[in-house]
Amino acid sequence: MSPGAEEGIWYIDLKSGTGKLGKGPPPSEAGCTMTMDSDDFVKMFAGNLKPTTAFMMGKLKIKGDMGLAMKLEKLMGKMRANL
Repeated sequence: MSPGAEEGIWYIDLKSGTGKLGKGPPPSEAGCTMTMDSDDFVKMFAGNLKPTTAFMMGKLKIKGDMGLAMKLEKLMGKMRANL
């Protein structure tokens, strides 16, 4: 469970079709689990905190396939470029 204003468990599934996002445990086994404060999560997706920096500072904890976590960082950069 992630602490912060929006405490909870959320999942992003990028393996099926157009993808899925939801609150609660993922419907299938996760290849990578990331844990962080919800305020830092918002900063990360807004582009104000780089995932690599968050990881090195201990603000982001990753379990599982580190390669998948790195792919998410690239995807976030593409999303911001399209906004």
